[in-house]
Amino acid sequence: MAHWCLSWNWHKVYRVLGVFPVFFTLGLLGWSIEVFFATVLPAIRDRGPVHAWLWGPVLTGLWLLSVWSYGVCVMRDPGHTLVRRPTVSSHGGTDRTPYIRVRGSEVSPSPRRRRADSVGSNSSDDSDFGGRLTGEQLRQAELIQCITATDGGQPRYCQKCNAAKPDRAHHCSSCGVCVLRFDHHCPWLNSCVGHHTQKPFLLFLGYTSVYTTALGGLTLWYYMYRMVLEKMGDISIECLFMMCLTLAFAAALWGFTAFHCYLTLNNLTTFESYVSNKYRVPGAAKGVQPGDVNLFDLGWRRNLRQVFGPSRRLWFFPVSTSAGDGLRYPINIDAYNELQRTVD
Repeated sequence: MAHWCLSWNWHKVYRVLGVFPVFFTLGLLGWSIEVFFATVLPAIRDRGPVHAWLWGPVLTGLWLLSVWSYGVCVMRDPGHTLVRRPTVSSHGGTDRTPYIRVRGSEVSPSPRRRRADSVGSNSSDDSDFGGRLTGEQLRQAELIQCITATDGGQPRYCQKCNAAKPDRAHHCSSCGVCVLRFDHHCPWLNSCVGHHTQKPFLLFLGYTSVYTTALGGLTLWYYMYRMVLEKMGDISIECLFMMCLTLAFAAALWGFTAFHCYLTLNNLTTFESYVSNKYRVPGAAKGVQPGDVNLFDLGWRRNLRQVFGPSRRLWFFPVSTSAGDGLRYPINIDAYNELQRTVD
């Protein structure tokens, strides 16, 4: 009980402290658009009203899309593990109703796991139970029909949440829960990037990269460069600081954007790019780790639709359109058959 209270209190404190990076990010975004309208846009207008009418709406639109995407990332639940019990519906199909976690078969964490919880690790951890599962735990795990497995070939089961892990779900030590399609825990969001927040996170990176590049470039060209060459007045320290800050952020954000675009096109998460999945294959005594083969890679077009949804008209807006429920994912059948042949 003492361990549970300590762990719960740490997660609560961490979540409260985590709001400061969120307010800092929102403050930077708000300050940048204020400086743009107060100082940069008038300098652009002096060069001609056409440029002001062009860049004013463009920067405002990028800023609004960036703030919208960021707000969705912060406010939306990334998706937590929830095992569902199939039941026969009145129309002959299969409904899914919430399945209650098993409390009578608690798995006692190892001393190493207890120490990790007590200090509140900020990174994700692989809390898969390595021992033999009970019959009830196996039944719970089989309900979600996972293809990923532990080293021993068993379904993955979280000893901290006391619940089965769907494919691609992992336990976040910062949030204290298993997150669906776990990508990483982002302190700037005070939350995880998961199944339901992958799309708005990518949009936030993309829009903010373009916004900071455009704002920094405009400040450099219209306000700093022209004022120095044409001797139109003194240099604004605020604009100089914003120019350096936005261009530095732009350089970093473009790197993150390129990396996450690569992951999306290959249907990988940040976690999976470092820790390869192990798969359950009939006839294999242990979980099979097929080197560089990713069974969730469906080709770049289908991979994009998995994250952004089937309707391209909604791809560029942070609305919920991702495919699936986060519990099950389609796999590459050809790659799976090839994996089976290597086992046979």
